[in-house]
Amino acid sequence: PSDGAALLAVAEVARRLAPPAEPARAARLEELARLATSLAAFVGAAPEPPLRPARRLPEAAREQLAVPGSTGPIARLLALLTPYLEPLFPADLARRGAGAGDRLSAGRAPALSGPLEAMARLLGARPHAAFRVNRPGVEILIENTQPPALVVPSGLEALGEGARLFAAARALDLVGRGWALAGKFAPRDVAILLELACRFAGAAPPAVGLPGARAGAFVEALERSVPPSVTARAAALAPAAATELGEVDIGALAAAILQTSGRIALLAAGDPAGALEVLKSGARLGEELDPVTALSLPELRELALLALSDPFLDLRVAVIG
Repeated sequence: PSDGAALLAVAEVARRLAPPAEPARAARLEELARLATSLAAFVGAAPEPPLRPARRLPEAAREQLAVPGSTGPIARLLALLTPYLEPLFPADLARRGAGAGDRLSAGRAPALSGPLEAMARLLGARPHAAFRVNRPGVEILIENTQPPALVVPSGLEALGEGARLFAAARALDLVGRGWALAGKFAPRDVAILLELACRFAGAAPPAVGLPGARAGAFVEALERSVPPSVTARAAALAPAAATELGEVDIGALAAAILQTSGRIALLAAGDPAGALEVLKSGARLGEELDPVTALSLPELRELALLALSDPFLDLRVAVIG
């Protein structure tokens, strides 16, 4: 994926082969050409092609992109209960350097608010609040305030629209997966959180560190806040989730969730160069990486190869058509 000349050759061949008399095949080859050109742009071999964000993003398409482990019973239980778990662990937004005066709106910092609003509509995202803070970097941080907060660094404004769409989509997808807690807690604390979710749902998970004296209070708090319909869905997941909790590597679970959200964000934004720029900027804090070196990192290489794969291309054609 770092060979710019080869990528441009792929794009040229795809354009030449696109048959005008076969619109579906032509659309597929034209999208392949655009994705290959975007990757070539990342390594400096071509200008960025036009953006083509997704027009729809059905759940079935998202499921096809999911990394193994990211949509198992324990991950689904976490996503289901996360709106009720978050308030049990109060967060202070000030620790992120954000306050009420930093709230993003349609008329403030449109380069940031526009992508967030567009991706929130596309994803059907959870209610959230967004804040712009003056700091370098491109990583959108998530806090479990009420509603969850997205803390957006001003450094993201320097990137192109495709990168901003990718960063917004990834953060919003992560909000729905419980990342406000799972992304900031240590693995042992995430395991305790999952044990609590299983116990509330009626299962008997292995003890992973939830203090007995506090477990009852947490469960009672959930019983007061979780609607009966959600409780019933949690109960259906609980036995399998409790079994999985005894076997899962929490670090691997977190990595799978993060990788899945990156894949879905790439499908939504449709800009491999922008996605890779976001990942490159956050790969090694304080160290500027050239694109070819960056593509040797597993996270970036996996996403670049995904962008050129047949299954991803099929999904892209489906969501932009």
